[in-house]
Amino acid sequence: MYHLLLITLIAGLLAACSSTSSNNDKTKTDTNLHSSDDKLRLAESYYKNNQPEKALTLYQQAANDGNARAQGELGLIYDLGALGVKEDNALAFHWYNKAAKQNDPQSFVNLASFYREGEFVEKDLDKAIFYYQKALNQKFAMANCELGYLYLDEPSYQDLHKAEANFLMGAESEQVPCYLGLAYLYDFEQNDQQQAFRWYKLAADSDSAIAQYNLALMYINGAGADKNIQLGHEYLAIAVEHNYPFAVGYLAKTYDFGWNVGEDKLAAVELYHKAAELGDADSQVNLGMFYENGEYVSQNIQTALQLYKMAADQGNALALNNIAALYLNGEKVEKDLSTAVPLFYKAASLGNPNALTNLGVMYRFGNGVQQDDKQSFYYLKKAADLGFKAAYKHLGISYHLGKGTEKNDKLALSYLLDSVNHSANSAYYNGVIYSQSSEVTHDFDKAIIYFEKAYELGRQQTGSNLGWIYETASPEHHNIQKAINWYQQSLSSSYSCIRLAKLYLKGEGVAKDLDKGFELYREYARIEKADADALIGNLYFFGDVVEQDYQKAKLHFERAIANKQLTAANNLGEMYRLGTGVPQDIHKAISLYEASIDWGGIIAMVNLSEIYLNGEGVAVNEKLGLSWLTKAAELEQNDAQYALGKRLIGNQDQVEGDKWIKQSAELGNEKALKYLNRSL
Repeated sequence: MYHLLLITLIAGLLAACSSTSSNNDKTKTDTNLHSSDDKLRLAESYYKNNQPEKALTLYQQAANDGNARAQGELGLIYDLGALGVKEDNALAFHWYNKAAKQNDPQSFVNLASFYREGEFVEKDLDKAIFYYQKALNQKFAMANCELGYLYLDEPSYQDLHKAEANFLMGAESEQVPCYLGLAYLYDFEQNDQQQAFRWYKLAADSDSAIAQYNLALMYINGAGADKNIQLGHEYLAIAVEHNYPFAVGYLAKTYDFGWNVGEDKLAAVELYHKAAELGDADSQVNLGMFYENGEYVSQNIQTALQLYKMAADQGNALALNNIAALYLNGEKVEKDLSTAVPLFYKAASLGNPNALTNLGVMYRFGNGVQQDDKQSFYYLKKAADLGFKAAYKHLGISYHLGKGTEKNDKLALSYLLDSVNHSANSAYYNGVIYSQSSEVTHDFDKAIIYFEKAYELGRQQTGSNLGWIYETASPEHHNIQKAINWYQQSLSSSYSCIRLAKLYLKGEGVAKDLDKGFELYREYARIEKADADALIGNLYFFGDVVEQDYQKAKLHFERAIANKQLTAANNLGEMYRLGTGVPQDIHKAISLYEASIDWGGIIAMVNLSEIYLNGEGVAVNEKLGLSWLTKAAELEQNDAQYALGKRLIGNQDQVEGDKWIKQSAELGNEKALKYLNRSL
């Protein structure tokens, strides 16, 4: 704080001292100066006339002569790096000390500031207070302001009553920093907007750009005074004329987002440039985003990064997030997770909701970090608790899917509903909850609204959900033509393909068309990376969608087997085992089952076990049969688990048999569940 005050006061202090000079003093030359006061006055004259080297020489001479005011001024020069010298805390402290020994009040204040900030000397707030009090003993009103800020800002010494008392005393002497201190006190600590407005107004009318900016915001927002956009913009314009960075940046935002003015992106960019040069971190970030996206300026990622880094060096969390996002995505710069991830953590530690959300999404999908649903939920919840609506949809999905937390569709809905206007995913999951949830009362009218919203926002596969509602899910809404229409609009969805295929194959709602139906089956297979011939073979084998035709089933199964399709091998094996549509041939069946097993089939293990255990066309081989049954059971095939359990119990191994039946029941096997219920 003290640097800000000193910078604004240095010109005034020098001018105040020079104003004591008389016309006779101005006629003196450097060579006939007799007193340190003469040297000081001439130094100040040189300063005013922009002759820094001559001014510095005379300040040094006067200070070496023991002039307290000159010593204090020289300390200030070294403190700020003024008059062409390098900033030097050691020399500043040295000259402040010398001046303080002669009871110079300004030097007391400046020494106090050293101890308060812990620059060059160890931080010592008690010493700071001691020096402020020494300045106050000489009725030096600026010390009231400084001491007030100490009691306002320092957590371990915060005392709002003392802060207020000191600010009020300084305000009686028309100290503008005290006006500001009172405004801050009432604005941010006591939430007294009317009092804050009063003191901002006094400071603003005393030409404080900071106060002019804050007063502008109060008028614009109607805080502490009646809302007055015009007057707010008048004060904002004055602060902008003073090149106050926040004011310039805010004006840029008004044009960027159309706040009370017509949106004008080009004007916004121009003002962001000015504010960024003045050091406004928010403007550096906003301008960086224009350069990153190539909007209203030529895209320049290096310029964007440079601007983000300037803001990040000031601790701007959004800048840290944006740099991290560039290196995480690796689309505009080379991907670098070692840079991205720590920056996300740093931005998140500063409470940036973008970074918190990004970390949540990264943990959900294991992008750049190890996948962890609990960590994902933790970060998304923190972002949502900050009111960041971009996190709502992700958090709602976490609640709906039970990822990192217990499934809770009511909570999921509360977050998803609040983000639906901008997110296809939010609208989609709202539709899912209203149409399928066991925790929320079904409301197909709302489900239709949200599924249609998701479709409008670009999630075309949602048409399959609408088709499902109109075809089968809701008798009240049953409309086969609407179902067909939605299926046709969402053929990127495998569900739409399979449902529409069956309608064409059966001739329901459309003219029966086997070619069209099989074409859609093949599209379904392409999307699901399945084998179309295996699927069509099943249609002919089971005969519940098309007329049963074992020869066509065999033809398609053989085509699929040429591609090592395990289900086709198993099903054709069944045909040879049972003699269904082909001459019974148990050895061909065994060969096909073994092929299915080699390609990953588990059902074929069960079928093969039955052949050996029952002696179907081969000698009974209980050892081999149990071996295949056990393998299938160990792979969690619940029919195999139940069958193995029953056989073990029949072989007098009740304990092991019960174990397998319980496992089968846990997987939902109805026979196992009935067996256990009878055993109770």
